[in-house]
Amino acid sequence: MWAAQYYRWRYPRTMITSGGLGTMGFGVPAAIGAKVGAPDKTVINIDGDGSFSMTAMEMATSAQFGIGAKQLVLNNNFQGMVKQWQDLFYDKRHSHTPMRNPDFVKLAEAMGVRGMKVTNLNDLPQAIHEFLSEPGPVMLEAVVDAAEHVLPMAPGGKALHEMVLANGQKIDDF
Repeated sequence: MWAAQYYRWRYPRTMITSGGLGTMGFGVPAAIGAKVGAPDKTVINIDGDGSFSMTAMEMATSAQFGIGAKQLVLNNNFQGMVKQWQDLFYDKRHSHTPMRNPDFVKLAEAMGVRGMKVTNLNDLPQAIHEFLSEPGPVMLEAVVDAAEHVLPMAPGGKALHEMVLANGQKIDDF
């Protein structure tokens, strides 16, 4: 969801997304397939920890066949989109959304993929440089703030003019 809102692509067929259809686990295999289809391109899966956890084992396929797909995991230790709904519409009553994640770096390394982790914003530029420079499969875990929301968003059953903006405001509030 973050990538779809903030990444600006310039050419057709350079952004693959499930379109917000709630298809957790889409990113890892999609990135591997995209890299096989375009081996000379840099292919990056930008994924949340919940979605990544559903298909992370596919990194073993990347390692086995030398497919240099890059996995960028935004780790907030929650199923982020569900948590966002619980924050905004259910008075922050979190039910079954906190994640107890494995050590993603060790998980990647156990599958023969380079694992990296960044926890400090100041270290991000160097980590991204190393991540992008890695010729083989690589996974970078970026620890992010669990309170951050992906906005704007249109609540279920609502029209686009009723979408939620920053701080819970709606377009109609302006």
